[in-house]
Amino acid sequence: MIVMKFGGSSVESAKAIQRVASIVRDHLDSHPVVVVSAMGKTTDRLLAIAHFCAAGDGHSAERELDKLRQFHRTEAAQLTRAANLIRLDNEVRGLFEELAGVLTEVREDGCLTPRLSDAVLSFGERLSSVIVTAGFRQMGIEAVHLDARTAIVTDGKHTQAAPLFIETNALLRRRVSRDQVTVMGGFIGATEDGVTTTLGRGGSDYTAAIVGAALAADEIQIWTDVDGMLTCDPRVVPNPHCLRSVSYAEAEQMAKAGAKVLHPATVLPAIRHRIPIAIRNSRNAAAAGTRIVPENPCDGAVMSIACRTGVALIQLVPRITPVTGDFGQEIWDAFQNAGVPFELIAMSRKEISLMLDEASLTPGFRKQLGALAEVEISANRALVTMVGQNVSRNASNIARASQQLRKIPGGATLGWCSDSRFAFILAREALTVAAEALHSEFFGQPDPLFFVPNRASVVAASLAIRSNFRSEFQHAGS
Repeated sequence: MIVMKFGGSSVESAKAIQRVASIVRDHLDSHPVVVVSAMGKTTDRLLAIAHFCAAGDGHSAERELDKLRQFHRTEAAQLTRAANLIRLDNEVRGLFEELAGVLTEVREDGCLTPRLSDAVLSFGERLSSVIVTAGFRQMGIEAVHLDARTAIVTDGKHTQAAPLFIETNALLRRRVSRDQVTVMGGFIGATEDGVTTTLGRGGSDYTAAIVGAALAADEIQIWTDVDGMLTCDPRVVPNPHCLRSVSYAEAEQMAKAGAKVLHPATVLPAIRHRIPIAIRNSRNAAAAGTRIVPENPCDGAVMSIACRTGVALIQLVPRITPVTGDFGQEIWDAFQNAGVPFELIAMSRKEISLMLDEASLTPGFRKQLGALAEVEISANRALVTMVGQNVSRNASNIARASQQLRKIPGGATLGWCSDSRFAFILAREALTVAAEALHSEFFGQPDPLFFVPNRASVVAASLAIRSNFRSEFQHAGS
């Protein structure tokens, strides 16, 4: 059995859902369970409508609700015909009538409480799962709909509910069909009393992991709109390569470093059960994607470059030197009490250097720090991080990176090293040049055993082979 999760971009329209159905049909021998997100940007639209209601702007709320209703009815109508269309349209209408009732409660309360927020946002997945199930049936797939709220049991912490695994596992094993394709919404659950909850953003991935762990799945597939995990953000470095596989630990470090990838925290149930996770592209199903596995055989190599902007470097200098343990504790307490995460760069007898998100440096927090120390802030910084299993143990990696970054105007400072990553801090305006230089250094000739080279690399390699062959042929002829 496999679990196939399809994100919002994969089910954003009738055409996209038909594409998903074709993918699922190709995997029927693996007995798939399908988890879907809300269609497109439905979750954001639902949240906006709820805020209109809470603010008493009934006109805007009704206008946007009508647009959302028409969108779902229109897309649903393209997926089914005849009696099936009437049945599906009635289901969609019924869900919107129920949603209208919840929105009335929001308007009467004059605020969007966490409980009401969960109730409103749940309709995105409830609608998409019903529509996807009908679309599957129309395309000849024996599919059955499962309301996730009847199988994912959670505590009562609204907007960030935690699953109750014993109860949830028992229900999933009982309610997931072994003969048909079960389709369910991600992100949502319910308390033991039946009150709707949500698992937080990224919750659909979490749902897939919960289902996969409960059913001891052979694999969990996360279908999205990219070919897999990449060697760098394509918005920074054009035409990066796709990784064939990474370890759980590498994926976690990539996410922490700012890479736009699956965050392992959302798939912990799968990691605990050592279930492989595959990142696939629903728009390019032929691509192999990236597998996240317990261990990566490519030890000591840079696997990815993660880029992060909007960070600041701060130096905290005590008014009475040297830096003492008490001073360090005061700084630690200040950050903890303010809920501001940071990365320790260096600590000497004279100062403590930290890196944090620039947005965290509010006037109030700056004032707090200023009461404890002299504060020097270097704003508009960027962070570029090399990630790989035991990447820092290979001394040549840091040397090669440093050599490239010495050519960058303004320079770069080595922030920190750990076994699985090392990072440099540099000026924001230098990020693109730095990332391109590092990418060329580490991935100029990607090993096809570990990477799927981009098209430009494949074409260049092909031309090189032809050129060499032509030269050798001419030499032989002479």
